[in-house]
Amino acid sequence: MQGFNVRLKVNSKAIVAVTQDELNIDAQTKESYTKDDKGVKKTKVTGHDITFSVSALYEEAGSGELDAMDRDDIIALALKEGDNAAVPFEYGPSTGTIYKGNAIITGYKETTPADPTSDSTISLTLKVDGAMTPKSS
Repeated sequence: MQGFNVRLKVNSKAIVAVTQDELNIDAQTKESYTKDDKGVKKTKVTGHDITFSVSALYEEAGSGELDAMDRDDIIALALKEGDNAAVPFEYGPSTGTIYKGNAIITGYKETTPADPTSDSTISLTLKVDGAMTPKSS
């Protein structure tokens, strides 16, 4: 995928101008030996740890579209604590399957170069809380 092909929506507002993304799905496994297995180790997938990250061009507060998140919106989500820290999300390419679920923002990074003509970026890392499932049309 090339930049701007991935969309991320949090609380039904889009993080616009996504230039890079990364999705990681790691299987949680459990190994067992039973009499029925005749000494052969069996591995069973019991769940998944899912994390993803996105980088996007910087959007100042009030400068974007009505359904777009700006810097202040994202910082407010990153600072959430307790039971309210998980936020609904949609993740996927501009065409193809979109996935949904709840995620916790585990990292926020803002990069502003010294050159005022260069683009500033926001990078987020998120951990899925629960399941990530295909979104129904």
